[in-house]
Amino acid sequence: MTVRKWLNWMPLASFAALAAFGQTHGFGADGHRIAGLIAQERLCAEAQQQVRTLGQGQGLDQLGLWADWIRGEPEWEHSAAWHYMNIPDGARLEDYRHPPEGDILWAIRYFGARLADRQAPIAERRDALRFLVHFAADIHQPLHVGRESDRGGNMIDIDPGTGGPVNLHRFWDTDAVALSGLEFEDYVRNLAGLIEANAPAWEQDMLMDWARESQILRPDVYDFGGRGNRLTRGYLENAERITRVRLAQAGVRLAAEVNRALCGPAEASP
Repeated sequence: MTVRKWLNWMPLASFAALAAFGQTHGFGADGHRIAGLIAQERLCAEAQQQVRTLGQGQGLDQLGLWADWIRGEPEWEHSAAWHYMNIPDGARLEDYRHPPEGDILWAIRYFGARLADRQAPIAERRDALRFLVHFAADIHQPLHVGRESDRGGNMIDIDPGTGGPVNLHRFWDTDAVALSGLEFEDYVRNLAGLIEANAPAWEQDMLMDWARESQILRPDVYDFGGRGNRLTRGYLENAERITRVRLAQAGVRLAAEVNRALCGPAEASP
């Protein structure tokens, strides 16, 4: 089933909640915490124990924040390229080639393998877990599979109508989840029915499917065409619905990746 069909499943939220739009909620921190909370509840017992050990007591909802915190540190500046991938409109993912500095597809595969390697130093596996948790959520934000020409929407200003312009990437990365007006735990509970109905299928999807879904959503993301790039009510409704589905998918798939790496015996990575 396509992403657009998942969206048709979702009810529209009450737009009285738009009063909360200006608060500091977002896919930046809040989205990662929501995806992490969903995933945490779906871990096998062994994975739960290893996450507690590797994460030094932190859960997936907290571990997913680290990769953004360290981007400005000199030793981690090279990790900035791992948060996204650039691909032109209509280009086939099968023809995509990784840049030398790496990208989000490379990072998810690499750090998943490092996490699964029980012979790797614990500090490396801890970093691998934190990177994997973060990037598994990032790839579900449509503009992290973006156009190089506008830097994934960073060079396009839009007006949400709630206090001044922001760039398009910022809106989807940081503001879209706030449209619900829900706190973390309520947001997760609100997704329970969607997750229960679709988790078995989502768990079987491959990494390229996650990226392809974000690419398919590009027409929705860029369809803001109001006067002065002012976002319409319809655009905001669609953005909320897309974000809910993508966060639900991110949480389910993140749990599957962590379980795959930590539940039962694992082979050392090459």
